[in-house]
Amino acid sequence: MKNVHIKYMIMVIFSVMILCGCGNQIAETEKQAADGNGMTEDGQTEEAVLAADESPIAETAGDADESRTTDEAPAAGTEKDADGDSLPDTDSPEIREKKEMFGEDCIAEQCFEVELNRGGGTVTFVPYAPSVTQSEFHMEIVRDGEVLCGITPYVPAKAGVKKFKSLDAVSFWDVNFDGFTDVVTIATYGDTQAAAVYYGDMLPGYEKEYWSFFREEELSDYLSEQAKTPMTIADIRALLTGGKKNGEFENYVEAYEAALNLSVMEGWAASETEYGGKFLYDLIYVDEDDIPELVSGRNGYFVNLYTYRDGTLSMPMNRWAYGAMGNSGYDYAPRKNSMRNYNADQAGAIMNTYYMRINERGEMETPMWIESINYIDENGNGMLDEDEEYGAGPDYINGEKATPEEVEAVYAAYDMGDYEPIEGRVTEAEVRKMLDETNP
Repeated sequence: MKNVHIKYMIMVIFSVMILCGCGNQIAETEKQAADGNGMTEDGQTEEAVLAADESPIAETAGDADESRTTDEAPAAGTEKDADGDSLPDTDSPEIREKKEMFGEDCIAEQCFEVELNRGGGTVTFVPYAPSVTQSEFHMEIVRDGEVLCGITPYVPAKAGVKKFKSLDAVSFWDVNFDGFTDVVTIATYGDTQAAAVYYGDMLPGYEKEYWSFFREEELSDYLSEQAKTPMTIADIRALLTGGKKNGEFENYVEAYEAALNLSVMEGWAASETEYGGKFLYDLIYVDEDDIPELVSGRNGYFVNLYTYRDGTLSMPMNRWAYGAMGNSGYDYAPRKNSMRNYNADQAGAIMNTYYMRINERGEMETPMWIESINYIDENGNGMLDEDEEYGAGPDYINGEKATPEEVEAVYAAYDMGDYEPIEGRVTEAEVRKMLDETNP
């Protein structure tokens, strides 16, 4: 059966607004972000260069994390990491191998193999220093010798127009809890250190899905201003979550407070913007347990949904857009783990109904998708043409043609009744009060 993820559906709707590369801002939402560090998941410093058979990030439902750090480069051959431990000689076989592979301009001591979450596979993060052929610092994600995408660095306001000097730390983990690996960097411009965060995402393409990384400018500026210097990844994580890694939260209140704090750092919690009304929140009960889910977003534009289980915070809905292109929004049946979405294409000529649920990994699943064709497709091109009329066409269940009786049986089985909209209702301060009142 065809399992359609609603997020991908929305991305397709807005695909005309997506630039096919990394590091560019997209119009679907107001901003994107990313961050990085040089410490391991347990807070210990790691060697800057991995052995070829090491796997930095394991795909997990929680917080996959990998960090690498170098200090400001001392004399050649005596490089040290943030804890003063020696890094490989710049003429070592490992460094030479990387330069031969990626070019003399690559910052070899900060090239790392990374296992991307959500089946993204093993890739290599390759940063490049300014050179004669490329005047600016830039980064690439490479797989099997092919550049999957470039990452255009964000230079936080704190660094101004100072020239790039060094890439001091790189770290990879799921910063915003959406299940996709993000990149966090600390770089020096002139005499100023700055942090930058790049949110990873897998976007739909015509032939295959591809990864992209988007700059989170407001979050990067916040971290750069608030982190003490010299910066470390541990300091950045302390700002983001009080030092907690995903999977270590004591309860849902602590986890949701981390999500709320992140929305403030990203700039979402500010008052009304040109994109719509206030950023609002709510606590709702989507699934069967007694732990509420956290909702946030701009009503009529997009919505986020967070869920918590066993110390882990997940984000099954990340900036899911609606209110345009025939998408009416998302509803849920309280405590039944059933969500529903109606989406009309071609001015109502095609009606899609999606039923969703949150699985045990905190991810959104779409077990049932009904497509109803409301016109007579005489030429079979899948489009309502001028000479074609509206009328009852075929129905499809998960992409397979179905009879009206089969469709009715699906509606009867999946429609739980008494659905309510998934949308914000209260302010940040009010939802924090609600969390305090429900504190376990």
